[in-house]
Amino acid sequence: MTENINAISLSTSVFSAEKGPGCRLTDYIAIAAEAGYPYIELSRRQHAGTRAAIPAIRESGLKVWSVHGILDGGALSEDENIRKNAVESAYRRAADAAEFAPCPIVEHYIFRHHDPGKGERFRRSIEELFEKILPFGYILCIETAPNKVSNERYPDSAEIAEFVRSFRHENLRMTVDLNHSNLAEDLVQVAKNTAGLVRNIHVSDNHGQYEDHLPPGEGIIDFRTAFRALRENGYTGPCNLEFHAPDPERVPSADFLRSIRLRMENMLFSEPMKKGKYEK
Repeated sequence: MTENINAISLSTSVFSAEKGPGCRLTDYIAIAAEAGYPYIELSRRQHAGTRAAIPAIRESGLKVWSVHGILDGGALSEDENIRKNAVESAYRRAADAAEFAPCPIVEHYIFRHHDPGKGERFRRSIEELFEKILPFGYILCIETAPNKVSNERYPDSAEIAEFVRSFRHENLRMTVDLNHSNLAEDLVQVAKNTAGLVRNIHVSDNHGQYEDHLPPGEGIIDFRTAFRALRENGYTGPCNLEFHAPDPERVPSADFLRSIRLRMENMLFSEPMKKGKYEK
């Protein structure tokens, strides 16, 4: 890992879903490399193309910082066949990208219900998935949850940190999604709640009400303060960008992505940021 939050990673989620000929993960890898990103996160959106993209990733010179998993609501199902199938699908996703381990692999904290039975089944699914992928060397990172109207309840960062700590294993840690956590919590407190656990972050912006996934700087999140808090509480990986393109019907250009990279590098590499002191 890097010594500080001083490198930029780009999630391939910025490219949205694949839209036909000429819009494949291999094409997106080339655009990210042209835009000058040193790291990428392989998104759940294009997970089916991971194996085919491995030669392109090697040739691009990009390093895979992290992999996004695909564990879904089936992991909470009372039907054991459905639950086990969800775990197996998530395992196959991990296996497809195992060449890039050891690295963080991200799964959502999907226990957002009042029914404790769903919580028990979620834990069982994570236990089974963790056991299956541990031989690859992944660091399984449970992601902080968004505050959505569709959720029955909001599991805050303290709850998720307690869940992760209960495993007592160095390869089970957390992803802090700033866009998610900003909707219901103070990000400095989130960094304190998750101290020592964070091995990956997701960085995008919002206006404080919805999970907007805006490019950083286009919403209200105070990233300088959030980055400093994360750093002070032990995070030393890249600034991992997971925003959505402004026009979901068009593939973002290398020039656009380069401008976002330069914006974030200017923030992270500024002298005040290096010293840990700056004006908000």
